Parts: sequence; structure tokens; C-alpha cells
Amino acid sequence: MATEHHRTARLLPLPNAKRAGVLILLYPGSEQRLYFPLIQRPHYDGAHSGQIAFPGGKVEPEDASMVDTALRETREEIGVEVLPDQVLGQLSDLYIPVSKFIVSPVVAFVREPPTYQADPVEVAATLDVLAQSFLQPENRTVKEIQVRGTTLQAPAYLVQKQIIWGATAMILAEFFAVLQQIDNQ
Repeated sequence: MATEHHRTARLLPLPNAKRAGVLILLYPGSEQRLYFPLIQRPHYDGAHSGQIAFPGGKVEPEDASMVDTALRETREEIGVEVLPDQVLGQLSDLYIPVSKFIVSPVVAFVREPPTYQADPVEVAATLDVLAQSFLQPENRTVKEIQVRGTTLQAPAYLVQKQIIWGATAMILAEFFAVLQQIDNQ
């Protein structure tokens, strides 16, 4: 789900790149199918204004690990407490040049659908999305984006009338590739 530019540029993190953790929080929903929350960022003057994303954010000095960061940020942003023993693992780190962040995706599972208490400063909306939606070819699309005066075609997902692209789409693509590998074993 990366743009052609992202795949071919061999973008290396800058020495001053910041670190962040995000959480893919799986839970059983209707008919025991897997769901997870995504958030919509508020509109502001910044690189990720209004985008659909995972709950998460930057590392703070009190965080002992990327798991700690992802769990703390999830609690702060959407009010959901996830325990370390509910963490299943981590995906590959992803460098995001526009914001100069290296993002570490963490995957966790809770047995009940979460109840959200979103922080309105950080979250405009919370979306519960069916994981299976991302596997359907009709939910894949392309979003035209502007990067430093260049127009790029960014692969994206279209789910619940929301366009999910960029780092979130790339993390989801890896997540579903991992699930497919597990399923094929």
C-alpha cells in the first residue's frame, strides 16, 4: 500500500527521527468477526490533519518500550485500557518522512468490544471497522496526494466511506499479509 515513490526511494530515517507506537486493537464483534478501532484526527495545521489512523503517538520518557507507548497512547486517546498480557506482538517499524517519525505497530486482542472515551483534542471520531473489509478488492482504491509539489498516486482502502491511506494503509497491508501467512500454515 506504499506509493511507488515510497517503495523506490529507499527512504532512510533521519538521525533525528522521532519514535511513536500505534495499536491495532482486535476484538470480536457481531457474529464473532474481528473488528478494530481507527480514529480520525482532528483538523489542524499539520501533516496528519483529518486523517484516519490507529490510536497512538510519540514516545514519552516514562515509556519503557514501544508496547508501553502504544498502550499509553491508546488509553490517552480513546480511553481504552489494554494490558500488556493482551499484546500479541509487533509488526515492522515504518518510517514516515513527512512527519519524521518511525512508527512501531503493536497488535493486541481484547475479548469484549471496547467502550471509548475519546480525547476531543486528539480524536475527532472513532470508527469500529470490520477487519474483513480490508480484504475485499472493491475496497481498494487510489488517492492522489501532493508531496513537495509532486502529485503521487497512493494506494488506499475505502472503508465506511473513509479513505485510509499512507502509513495506516501500509501497516494494515502488512498486518493482513501476516494473517494470510498464518492462515496458510
